[in-house]
Amino acid sequence: MLDFSDLPYRFFPPKRNALVAWLIGQNNRWHRLPHVLKVDRVEVSGLEGLHSKLNRRGGSRDRVVFLPNHPTHADAAVFIEALRQAGFSTQMMAAYDVFLRSKLDAWVMQKMGAFSVDREGSDQRAMKQAAAVLARGKHALTIFPEGNVYLRNDRVTPFNDGAAFLAIRAAKELNKHGVRVMAVPVSIKVTHLTDCRSALSGLLEALGTSLQTPAELPDASASPREAIVRVGIAGVRRNLAKRGLTPPKTDDLADLIGFSAGAVLDDLEVKIGIETKDGVSLIDRVRAARRVIHEVRTDEERKADHGAARTWADQAMLAFRICSYLPDYVAERPTLDRVSETVEKLAEDVRGAMIEPIALRRGLVRFNDPIPLDGFIEKGKRGRQAIRDLTAACEASVQNGVDELNTQNPHAGGMMYEDL
Repeated sequence: MLDFSDLPYRFFPPKRNALVAWLIGQNNRWHRLPHVLKVDRVEVSGLEGLHSKLNRRGGSRDRVVFLPNHPTHADAAVFIEALRQAGFSTQMMAAYDVFLRSKLDAWVMQKMGAFSVDREGSDQRAMKQAAAVLARGKHALTIFPEGNVYLRNDRVTPFNDGAAFLAIRAAKELNKHGVRVMAVPVSIKVTHLTDCRSALSGLLEALGTSLQTPAELPDASASPREAIVRVGIAGVRRNLAKRGLTPPKTDDLADLIGFSAGAVLDDLEVKIGIETKDGVSLIDRVRAARRVIHEVRTDEERKADHGAARTWADQAMLAFRICSYLPDYVAERPTLDRVSETVEKLAEDVRGAMIEPIALRRGLVRFNDPIPLDGFIEKGKRGRQAIRDLTAACEASVQNGVDELNTQNPHAGGMMYEDL
């Protein structure tokens, strides 16, 4: 998982140009996907149900909010191609970190209609821009509710409720003019086409070597899960020790993840002055800590605290990386895809940088049934409850779609690792 950015925020508005967007879309289809991201093509399903349930004509045509999962670094490119096949144009909300990677990336994204959002703050300009996209209705709006790339395609990470809040708020306003807003959950699956086990074994061995833990290197007889666990445990222990935290004496991965992430967060929350609430998940605790840290690091009047805040940010990132692992993810169903994702995640966390795709893949995109927001804006329905209900409905729909794509997956990635 890549580091968060706490550079001073500035809003990147969309500057969509139809011709330039078309040319970039063609480049995405014929060059970026197959040659850079190693996705040979994108297969789309669910279009008949999508088009039959949407009113796309006249001044009262439905406004559409696409809500896809975010399992890989190829998702934006895969989804843009899926929308081309589906006949939709979109304006996409994207983390401002991405715009800061290069001026060319920012230019391309803006010409495609993307605009930035400060995911750690209350970004009113991004909210107004999203509302304006829906009000005009010329383009759909796309938001990735997971907020980060988690590199675990088969399990949807709990959605942030910001997308539901924005959609319901827009629906209330447009409903006055007889216009519906439809939320469309979208399931993205990226699967391997070939047997890439030798490349994965080589990457695992290189990671073990880089961690300088020869005793933890996977041996030839180890199962993929055993090899991943050995390297993963070595990585967690090393990172905790480097930060002056005592690693727990356990080889149980679930205990190690829960204890280690909890210990890092307990220490961090004391430093930044926030209280831990009972029943709050580790991921939500990280998100709460990140909001506080981001606020400090981007406040020019608190420069005296910026040095300490850099340390806090490092600690929050460590906790985030640890708790983003699911201890039973590979053991539950050790497919080639799950093993590959977890090895890629380990490599990214150890090296602190995105790695190149290991082998050729196929993008699978399923458009799930649209959800009319009329029922979420009824008089008397509590706002917070409506937001929670819509978030849960979209999350469940995306997970069901991923499960269906997995059931129908004929490619090598969907096969058991040991059966290839």
